[in-house]
Amino acid sequence: MRSRIGLLLVALALAVTTGCAGTDDGGSGDAPRGAPVDVGAPLPGNVKERGRLAVGVKCDYPPFGYIDEAAKNAGFEIDLARRLAGYAFGDPGAVELTCVTGANRVSFLTTNRIDLIIATMNYTAERAKTIDFSTPYFASGVRLLVPKDSPIASFADLDGKSVISTNGATASLWLTQCRPGAKQVLFGQTSEALTALKQRRGDAFAQDDTLLLDLATKNRDLRVVGDSKAGSPWGMGVRKGDRAMLDWVNAALVKLQGEDFFWTEFQQTVTDPALREQFAKFVPRPGNDLTYPSGSTLQC
Repeated sequence: MRSRIGLLLVALALAVTTGCAGTDDGGSGDAPRGAPVDVGAPLPGNVKERGRLAVGVKCDYPPFGYIDEAAKNAGFEIDLARRLAGYAFGDPGAVELTCVTGANRVSFLTTNRIDLIIATMNYTAERAKTIDFSTPYFASGVRLLVPKDSPIASFADLDGKSVISTNGATASLWLTQCRPGAKQVLFGQTSEALTALKQRRGDAFAQDDTLLLDLATKNRDLRVVGDSKAGSPWGMGVRKGDRAMLDWVNAALVKLQGEDFFWTEFQQTVTDPALREQFAKFVPRPGNDLTYPSGSTLQC
């Protein structure tokens, strides 16, 4: 199993390095086929004319967005992007998936390389000054991944320690503000960060708990510690002031929540019962709305 995970991480690194852009031809789950679906708001004219949805996604962040062993985009957010394409065009394959990172996803959006970010992006008030956020579709916080024999038990233990994170991630922003005594070691890709931790080139890896819990399940020599910090829902990113796109995306998300898509898809993506239980309340469902915090999400 570990050798397979190692090969997967190599594939993830190559995918992010090369950009991994193209019309999607991967699986589409039970996304609607046939006629486009009226979600209650019109699809923006420029997207309709192009005939496909251009989406920035993570390609190194299992189980939400990654490249699988068949070299296809896979994961919770990938299936979400395909469902949106199904709504828009009646074809879940009418989506162009572009690999993005925490450091470049906003610039890809603001320079019109993509229409939409669906890439594990926590809401922050600072990000909301540059882009518009859709209504939330998931939630997470920042925790720490450490070797099983590590004495680190919480964020309070990080002073003077080398802490691995990724460029542009909420974890890095929170550490800069709240744990200035920690020495950050930044990487562009999750695969690089995980390899560095396993090679003991850092004392801990700070990242969203959704990723770390999955990695700990697959790497028995690692464990997740610390209370959750910088907790905030994830939203899709839309260009600032693009009201037509934002209205269509939000209307689609309302329809998906009414269909209980998020929980159904999450159960298919995350098969470990313990992980499912930990995140069940962080998925929008009928009668369970997620909302963004009114203040800063980076409070210490």
